[in-house]
Amino acid sequence: MREKRRLRVVNYAVNGRGVGHLTRLTAINRWLRRYAAYCGVRAEIYFLTSSEADGLLFQEGFASFKLPSKTVVKETAIHKQTYLALAKQWVWHSLGLLRPDLLIVDTFPRGSFGELLSALDLAKHKAFIYRPLKASYAARPDFQAMLPLYDSILVPDYEEHAPGLAPPRVRQRIEHTGPVVCRERVELLARDEARGQLGVGEQLCVYVSAGGGGDPTSEDSLTRVLDALAGQEGLHLVIGAGPLYRGRRQHGPGVTWLGHQRAIELMPGFDLAISAGGYNSFFELMHVGVPALFLPQDKVADEQDVRAERAVAAGAARVLPAPSGDEAADGAAIRAAVDELRDPELRAAMSAAARELVPSNHAREAAAELLRLALPPAAVEAAEEAIDDALLAEARRSGLELSIFFEVMEVLDPRPREELDADAACEASQHAVELLRHMDRLG
Repeated sequence: MREKRRLRVVNYAVNGRGVGHLTRLTAINRWLRRYAAYCGVRAEIYFLTSSEADGLLFQEGFASFKLPSKTVVKETAIHKQTYLALAKQWVWHSLGLLRPDLLIVDTFPRGSFGELLSALDLAKHKAFIYRPLKASYAARPDFQAMLPLYDSILVPDYEEHAPGLAPPRVRQRIEHTGPVVCRERVELLARDEARGQLGVGEQLCVYVSAGGGGDPTSEDSLTRVLDALAGQEGLHLVIGAGPLYRGRRQHGPGVTWLGHQRAIELMPGFDLAISAGGYNSFFELMHVGVPALFLPQDKVADEQDVRAERAVAAGAARVLPAPSGDEAADGAAIRAAVDELRDPELRAAMSAAARELVPSNHAREAAAELLRLALPPAAVEAAEEAIDDALLAEARRSGLELSIFFEVMEVLDPRPREELDADAACEASQHAVELLRHMDRLG
């Protein structure tokens, strides 16, 4: 085996209120790590984050450096100016010591503290994940002024829904990858297996979520749905409160609270969902094909209501009315919406519409675009051909790490990855799968 070169990647995921930035970057970096390994490159991946949900990174096998979130700083009465000075220095020194080959920034091009303007030069290549934002937020002069400083700008959505406002000289650097979620369909549990883990029998399984759980309205939203549906005949409620949730937990018959496992892995077992309309919640539910009743949250930069209406127009969802203050009326509206979706034919039609709305996960395309900044494009293209859903499915079935398949591919065709064309890369991948499958049968 050739000695592996190192690629140092730093992800900036500081101070979103939810977990969208972490989840999105995790999804992209899972594919970045796969592609780099195939190319014979050791990806040294770090996250700089202030999210209190940084445990998600540990679960995914990523190293992280943690700064207290603005939420905790406010609650603990830490002096604001002291925190800002510390935070800026922390980011500057971290980047100065790591000197990344690739810096990936999500949502905030200036950084959460305006500190990145003087820090971007510390990275060899800079990329910005320009997730869909309210036009009023994206049009801010300080936001727009930072975009030319990035080598690549990726919009994780379709262009017709998120054009990506940018100065004219920057538009050629913008690439619309399509939606990004943290699992491929072949990585999800089968329906029966998911329902078995959740303890759901023949009941209608209703997933109830408030997104990442950090929104101030999360507890009220979950409580309102639980009060309306708990004890209703034929229902089993699965509560995905989110890793940032610190509110009250209501337990009882037919109610399951999710632990640390990502909800998306269990979504094939859900019959319908009642959920906020944040980026990750929306695209995960639609990609898996879960009919949804959306309860959009009001955000500074995110248009959850617009996103939810997109699913309604496609026939994949309904939008529940905002709380009226009349608990009885609000509860009746929730029950009526759920009762409508007890119809299996309606749910099947909505599920198909959801899957058509978000037919693919484009995390792999985003990762490939980022890697082309630092690795030979031909090697990245070979990785795209070699690592497909069939390979992921076989690795999952066999319990083997992808690195084993890559080693076999290199034995079968030892040429440098940048010298392989698409056909050769695909052929080596197929032969590696066949060989390892044969060895497995032989014991």
